[in-house]
Formats: sequence, C-alpha cells, structure tokens
Amino acid sequence: MKKIIALLLTIATCVTCAFAFTACNDKDDTIVVYTNAFFAPFEYYDGTKIVGVDVDIMNKVGEEMGKKVVFEDKDFSTLIDYVSEGTQCDCAAAGFTITDERKKKVNFSVTYFTSVQYAIFPKASAPASSTATDNTVCFMWDDIKGKKIGVQLDTTGNIYVQGEIDGWEEGEDGVLTNSGATCNPYDDAQLAFASLKAGTIDCVVVDMLPAQYLIKNDTADYIALPLYYDADTATIEEYGIAVNKNQTELLAAINKVLNAMIADVNAEGKNAIEVLVEEHFGIAD
Repeated sequence: MKKIIALLLTIATCVTCAFAFTACNDKDDTIVVYTNAFFAPFEYYDGTKIVGVDVDIMNKVGEEMGKKVVFEDKDFSTLIDYVSEGTQCDCAAAGFTITDERKKKVNFSVTYFTSVQYAIFPKASAPASSTATDNTVCFMWDDIKGKKIGVQLDTTGNIYVQGEIDGWEEGEDGVLTNSGATCNPYDDAQLAFASLKAGTIDCVVVDMLPAQYLIKNDTADYIALPLYYDADTATIEEYGIAVNKNQTELLAAINKVLNAMIADVNAEGKNAIEVLVEEHFGIAD
C-alpha cells in the first residue's frame, strides 16, 4: 500500500512539474497585452472579440517575435500600474498619451499617433463654434465654463478638465476655475456619451478619434470639435504603447513594427496606421 501511495505521489509530482513547465513555456511564447476595449477605433468589442488599431499593431508585433498575443480588457485607470508591476501583463495598448508622470512607471514606444482633445455637445445646446488661425473649426475652453463635463477616468481628458477646474499650480487658476464647471469621470467614454444622451451632463471631453467614433451614427444630433485655448493653441498629445521597463526586447520589436508602419506610405500619402484607423471607422458598432 505504501509503495502504491509513493508511486501515486511521484506521478502527481511529475504531472504537476509537467504542467508548470508547459505554463512557463506558454508564458515565454505569449505576449499579454492589457487594454481598455472602449476606446474605438483603437480598441473596441466586435461581438465578444476585442479588435481595433492597437490590436492590429500588437498582432504584427507577435508575428515579428514569433509569439502569440493575448488581449485582456481592464479598467483604464489600472493599466499603467499593471504594466509597471509586470507580473500579469507585458504591456498595455490603449491609446495612451505619453506623459512624464507615466514615464516614471513604464517605458513608451515611439509616437505612432498625434491627437487633440475634443468636446462633444448636443447640437441643440452647443456653443457657437470658433475658427482657429489654421482655419480649424473648434470650440474654446471658455465654451465649457460652468458645464457638467463628462470624461473617461484617468485619461488626459480627465487630467485636463480637472486641472483647469482646480488650477495647474498653487495659486494659479485654470480656465474653468470658479466657473461652476464640474468634472464627471466615467469608466469609459461610451458611458460618458450615454450620460450626455440622457441629459445628465452637458458635454464630453475625450480624444479626437474616440469623439468622432462616438458620434458617427448620431451626427444629426451631436457635434464633436477640437478644444482650443485660443486661436493658436490646441491640446496636442502623442500616443505610445506602454511597456514594462524590463521588457527591452518587446519594446524593440514594437518600435520596429511601428516605425515600419509609419514609413509605409500609400499613394494617397497615408501611412499604414492611418489606413488602419480608416478601416476601423468603417466597422459598424
């Protein structure tokens, strides 16, 4: 009996070791990418599948490295910390604006898209638009004074709006300080837009492409325009993919893929990433 028990324990140990070895090999052969799948066209759900510009980019990185790419949907506000910790994911692709604060925790890829903040209003209550020096039709930050403003939690839209309400530095007021404006964070931009439709808030501040994507089926009733401080100053920001600081090989592969896509310009003068953006705008919700 003791011999049988000993044999069973040996077999169990071997099986456990085999599973552990397989798991390690699977991890070595897999790139785990965290995202927030409510930031179309960069990441969004097509049925139960996460798709989007960032997904296509990271799949090309997987091909470059000969690895499987797995995407997991998480709250946007948690992504940088997950990447910094590095135990559950290797990187995060979620339309991240590169900031000095985020760079303290993670490495960023090369810039692959330039964006500005947009404001979404119902047409029935939208302020009169302005025209910037470069002839861009826009809203001004002054136009959202006193408004209930929806944002996506921990995005640059959230940072900008709260900063303009609280003041950026001690003793220095922001554009929205003492105006009665409120910053109302939501877990994702779709929820913010749904709240705008319900009349709970007055406008939504979010990045350019997500703003355009949110209203693409509601252009008769909603308008989305870039936010300018004055006729010459928009809220320009640059996107990068966030990578754990120990993942130098992965970062190099991401940069190689991004640089190749940026250099791949078609006859219309659009690079491969811009082409992906157009493709994903053509996919119905």
